[in-house]
Amino acid sequence: MAGIEFQNICKSFGSAKVMENLNLTIEDGKFTVLVGPSGCGKTTLLRIIAGIGPASSGRCLMDGKDITDLEPAKRGIAMVFQNYALYPTMNVRENIVFGLKNIRMPKEERDKLVNEYSQIVGLLDQLQKSPSQLSGGQRQRVALARAMVKTPKIFLMDEPLSNLDAKLRVQMRGELIELQKRLGATFVYVTHDQVEAMSMADTIVLMNKGEIQQKGSPEEIYDDPNNVFTAQFIGTPPMNLLAMENGCRLGYRPEVVRLCREHAAAGYCAAGNIVTREMLGSETHYKVRLRDGDVMVKTQDKSFCAGEAVYISVAAGDMYFFGPDEQRIREGHARYRECLEAAGGAL
Repeated sequence: MAGIEFQNICKSFGSAKVMENLNLTIEDGKFTVLVGPSGCGKTTLLRIIAGIGPASSGRCLMDGKDITDLEPAKRGIAMVFQNYALYPTMNVRENIVFGLKNIRMPKEERDKLVNEYSQIVGLLDQLQKSPSQLSGGQRQRVALARAMVKTPKIFLMDEPLSNLDAKLRVQMRGELIELQKRLGATFVYVTHDQVEAMSMADTIVLMNKGEIQQKGSPEEIYDDPNNVFTAQFIGTPPMNLLAMENGCRLGYRPEVVRLCREHAAAGYCAAGNIVTREMLGSETHYKVRLRDGDVMVKTQDKSFCAGEAVYISVAAGDMYFFGPDEQRIREGHARYRECLEAAGGAL
């Protein structure tokens, strides 16, 4: 297996700079997800690893060896694309074995690998079918098996589940997690879907406008966001953010909010009215209109109605503060106490 290191990567398309002096280490044997909005640079990084979209400057290393100028075929990398890129005139077996024939692998060894990995992805009884006879999930498995038989050092995946329906996406997420653990391989996975990132990753790299906003485990990214962008990109519904009189912003997750019909002693308490109520099975989402803006509440309490006057309260330990520069103000920061007092005086 292999780890990847980017050193001072710059990438431009003509006069447009996509990223500048980006540094990042992707750990060996981990499931790393590059996530962010469209155009943030995540696919650009994937293409740099693959060698099909070289950086304008900077270096890309694999296991400490400079692969910046190494041709793609010699990198020991397999890529799974969004559209699967299967050959329609070949059956499943022929699609899987195609790359092995190109490197002149003996037939006995080819057959052994095809059977082994077809069984892993659940395609052993589909090998004679053409891609047109397969479901979207099965075609995705063919693309995975074709990558796996090359026994690559790194698997690169560019939004591989985006063409599947919602139910199949959930199923395939689980299968990819199991596959990565079974192989112990380095997976680098690109998506714009924060739910995919949170559910699949060992490590999330959150990007925006060619810059890394935060890198960490799903728990770290969710529980300890470094800035406003991270706080609002990760989480469904996103973190509530309200402006405070001192120019900073108060944030809190929808699930930590307590709805009540009377004023409550808490780190933060404010009066409002319920605007909408969405019952989603085990939980209910309320939009509450406060004096300073609308906030979302996620709770198992179904007893409140749209139009009802309520109070919301948040414990001091569940509050986040962000400065005018949108960076996190943590406990110990010079302005933390000021923000805490300002939030307590909100009502």
